[in-house]
Amino acid sequence: MPIQGSDADFRTSGIFQQYGAILVRLCRIVDTLLIVLAMLLCVRAVWPSPREAVVDALLCVAVLEFTASFFHLSRSWRVVRLRHEIADLGSYWTISFLALLGLFWLLGDLPFARISEWLPVMTAWYAAALAAIILFHLAVRMGLRYYRAFGHDHRNAAFIGATETAERLQAVFARQRWMGIRSLGVFDDRQPGDDRTAAIPADQMRGSVDALYDLARQGAVSRIYVTLPMAAEQRIKAIIDRFGDTTASIYYCPPLFRLDLVGARWDDVYGQPVVSVVESPFEGYSRIVKRIEDIALTLLALPFLLTVTAIVAVAIKLDSPGPVFYRQLRYGLDGKPFRIWKFRSMHVSDSDHFVQARRGDNRITRVGGFLRRTSIDELPQFLNVLRGNMSVIGPRPHPIALDESFRPVIRRYSVRHKIKPGITGLAQINGWRGETETLDKMEQRVVHDIEYLRRWSLWLDLKILARTVLVPFADRNAF
Repeated sequence: MPIQGSDADFRTSGIFQQYGAILVRLCRIVDTLLIVLAMLLCVRAVWPSPREAVVDALLCVAVLEFTASFFHLSRSWRVVRLRHEIADLGSYWTISFLALLGLFWLLGDLPFARISEWLPVMTAWYAAALAAIILFHLAVRMGLRYYRAFGHDHRNAAFIGATETAERLQAVFARQRWMGIRSLGVFDDRQPGDDRTAAIPADQMRGSVDALYDLARQGAVSRIYVTLPMAAEQRIKAIIDRFGDTTASIYYCPPLFRLDLVGARWDDVYGQPVVSVVESPFEGYSRIVKRIEDIALTLLALPFLLTVTAIVAVAIKLDSPGPVFYRQLRYGLDGKPFRIWKFRSMHVSDSDHFVQARRGDNRITRVGGFLRRTSIDELPQFLNVLRGNMSVIGPRPHPIALDESFRPVIRRYSVRHKIKPGITGLAQINGWRGETETLDKMEQRVVHDIEYLRRWSLWLDLKILARTVLVPFADRNAF
């Protein structure tokens, strides 16, 4: 199908096309100015320094420029998600702030004896600067979004290969209009026929690779996504070589979504690009964020935990003989065993043989039945959280006997051990708690656990936590 009309005549021009790199650099400069201005207002205004203000400002600029070189702050925002940009900004400023704090300490500006005086000032600087640069980037994002909504700052993109990958990317660009990427369609020399199937019908193909090459030579396309399967190595190499004499940017998009990726990301091993197929989402700063979240939630819950523990301990002692707490071996992060804490909910038994609790189980005490239905028996696991072998939110740790039983028969069962187990999780708030007497029930738990690994964010953790408060009183699967 030949290219006709406005598609062929469209050119990706404009100030952002010509000066995009300069504008991104200007944003970096504004970030630095906002941070320095916050220092002058929050620190220099109330905390004395033997140096001139301009010297401190230059020290800030030097540290900020050095730190920025380790982050991807000069990337185009066109295909970078907002939450990833904010995460990079937060990490960049936090590391820069700690470096500046250490520098000022070495220069004698922040004596340890007067920490109660300068710490609030520095905290105010950190918070004000972080808020300023985030708000600035949000404003730039919104401005670009509206600018592109009126048809400005668009890029033409074309796809080589009638594959599912091309179909998916076209749908993304059509849905995420803030990217400002306009699809010219799919180009392929091999048309769908009786002996070849393709994800895109023949009547939706836009032409041959030769037609796309002519457009690229004319400057009518700025991005070309090669979406051919990895088996077409020679064709891919030939296409990259051929389009090397055009000004179009070339991207190869391997169909990695077929591999059912978990925590996927690109990496580099001494010049060799590698992609993680299965990896924990808590690598780098995410691990620190998750640990801070766990400690903060535990400290917030501490008054409630102490009160409930006292009441439950008395109730358990009055109801049946035996200890208040129960400890059991479970598999945790990377499959390493740890002992989990729970309130005892069953009569004491001399048998070590594991039998999963069932409805009407006569081993469960009267108090224990209430504790299990409301999940109060899990509250002592906040001690595991403080010790670092559990998180507040994560996949529930199963008894080792269940792990050994289901691991050989459920696909990717052990992936759930790529992160710390949790007191509550995505599976529990969706009704998959209590007895798992069938393979299907356990498979659903594992599906939700792996989905949590893929989708993890602080916002998701807060939603799970909020729904957990309601689940014990609405769900009747636990006993």
